[in-house]
Amino acid sequence: MIFKVLVPFMRPFMKTPAKGAATSIFLASSPEVEGVSGLYFANSRPRPSNKESYEVVAASRLWEVSAALSSLSASVK
Repeated sequence: MIFKVLVPFMRPFMKTPAKGAATSIFLASSPEVEGVSGLYFANSRPRPSNKESYEVVAASRLWEVSAALSSLSASVK
């Protein structure tokens, strides 16, 4: 019910499925970014990620918790 009411107001800020997939398709198929790894992309361009995403201690902890929850070895990175 709430979703039906909110969608018309949110629609101008939403991307079409094709536009939403464009960056993923670009990254999967473009020779321009072949071999590029570890960057955040938005609208087919590298962008700085949120500053918290660069925190090494938080990233390590997230990896450990994720590995434990998925029954993977935490040493596999």
